[in-house]
Amino acid sequence: MNHNHRAIERVLLITFALNLLATAAKLGVGIWTGALSLIADGLDTLFDGLSNVVGIAAVRKGSQPPDADHPYGHRKFETLAALLIATLLFITAWEVATAAIDRLRHPQMPLVNLWSILALAAGGAIQGCTGLWEMRQGRLLGSEVLVADARHTIASLYVSFAVLFGLGLVWLGYGWADPLLALLVAAVIASIGVETLLENIPALVDQATLDPASIAAVVADVAGVESFHRIRSRGAADDVAIDLHVRVDRRLSMQAANAIADEVRRRLLALPGVTDVTVHAEAQGGPESALELQQAVALAVGEEGLALHELWAQQVEDHITLHIHLGVDPNISLAEAHDQVDRLESTIRSRLPQVIAVHSHIETASADVLPSSRVSRGLQERVEAVVLSAAQNIPGLTDPHDIQVRQVEGQLFISAEALVDGTLSVSAAHTLSTELQNAVQAAVPNVGEVLVHLEPLP
Repeated sequence: MNHNHRAIERVLLITFALNLLATAAKLGVGIWTGALSLIADGLDTLFDGLSNVVGIAAVRKGSQPPDADHPYGHRKFETLAALLIATLLFITAWEVATAAIDRLRHPQMPLVNLWSILALAAGGAIQGCTGLWEMRQGRLLGSEVLVADARHTIASLYVSFAVLFGLGLVWLGYGWADPLLALLVAAVIASIGVETLLENIPALVDQATLDPASIAAVVADVAGVESFHRIRSRGAADDVAIDLHVRVDRRLSMQAANAIADEVRRRLLALPGVTDVTVHAEAQGGPESALELQQAVALAVGEEGLALHELWAQQVEDHITLHIHLGVDPNISLAEAHDQVDRLESTIRSRLPQVIAVHSHIETASADVLPSSRVSRGLQERVEAVVLSAAQNIPGLTDPHDIQVRQVEGQLFISAEALVDGTLSVSAAHTLSTELQNAVQAAVPNVGEVLVHLEPLP
């Protein structure tokens, strides 16, 4: 942030005094002689002086430290002042242009004498020297207000030369030259206002100040940074604020992650004009974070009113692809189901930036309690025999028991429990239960579902 507020204020006070001196010369002689172009030039100089006053107030406000209401400081008050200067320029241009048009419609021959020439020469010399000095000081101090104001002051010098040429034509008898030169002054003033707007609006609307690629080049060189995203910058060229997210090894301690974030912050603060850096440290996602992925997906699925049956996650470098089986209400249309699933996929991708694709398989789900009935004793015994026989052919699966058979909406639902070695992995145990389920489904007709619950051996 610019810390030379007193120096900037001193430059503005000196410039204001010199502008008042030039204004007095131009306006005084212009009103006396009736030269509209000279009056316009004087008004231009007057508003230039008034803009100095606005700049002084803005610099004083901008020099205040951050507070509860302005946690990022008051630097934008200086940018706001530059925009106010542009507004004053547009007002001046409008007033001068309307007066010139009125003079063209009602011609009037102004008086041109030695005092007119001396007023322009003296005012132009004062403004020329003042503008060049103010521009140099503005660049040395990095002040938007000084640079914007100096540009107007320097432009006024060229306007004075044009007015001097116009007064020469008036002296030769061409009275129309005076209002035409006044229109030219109005156009110059308006163009300076546009240029000031274009230079200061980006800072006011938080347009990116630095190229993200230049920030990324600094961050990528920091040891321990696995990846980074959401790089943003804003503010004036000499008061740049940066914030970004960096990912580090999820196995690192909080202290180690903070040390990496601090090094990123230190290097970015060394860039020219950067005064504030916020670094968010995150754990780099990996295969070991599958449970977190499932929890996040399950939350989104529940919000959409769907049922999550199965989920697979595949990772290639920093990108993850999800494959999910979703249960939907069987009473809705296929189009409605697809709309629900599309909304869910969009929600997942927005909440999990590392997920680049979601592939969904739609299945039916029911929240209703389905009526069931017991089957005949003969059917119960036949199913039990099939389960016992199938279990004998599956090594590692023993003691099938608590075999239940129910009939639901014309289909058989079979459940059973069995014992396995408790040291088996969940994946290996799941393979054994799947083998039993497939064997029973192949041997018993009209089966809707087979559920096998495995328990560890005592």
